[in-house]
Amino acid sequence: MTKPSIGDLLGGVATSLRESVLPELPTGPTRRQLQVAIAIIRRVSLVWDKVTSYLYFDNRDIEQTVIQICAVLERGQVELVGVDPAALRRRLKGDDARIEYPPHDALAARNIELQQLLVDIQEALHAPALHNASGPARAERDEIAAMLQALLRRMLERELEVNAPPQPAR
Repeated sequence: MTKPSIGDLLGGVATSLRESVLPELPTGPTRRQLQVAIAIIRRVSLVWDKVTSYLYFDNRDIEQTVIQICAVLERGQVELVGVDPAALRRRLKGDDARIEYPPHDALAARNIELQQLLVDIQEALHAPALHNASGPARAERDEIAAMLQALLRRMLERELEVNAPPQPAR
């Protein structure tokens, strides 16, 4: 790991700008623009070192949940219009599936692909045709909805971990 980390370097740049450059600028648009830039740099510095692992774990969690959803769909009680379990499984086999720990850009692109899978499943899950489903189909629909709700809760928890402000040292 590089020391200082990218996040540390960005934090240092923000501090340097705030302490050295900002006091030299008169009140006005340029000073306000620099204040905004400092805030953006500070914000990026706080999350930079966490984003890659966040994407990695988010992607794995989404993939595992979609595999579980495929298993429910393969039971055959509920059918989601436009969502074929075999097609979902094919979409899960992304280019980075064989790489143990893909680079950040691959993780980010994969995250977008996986989130699109979730959108497709959620849209199909809320289709009007499922509102009048039979008892077993309704139970499977509810099971899938619960899986998605649990996934979204875990995703939000990870997001909060990345974006939580640093806690003061005790």
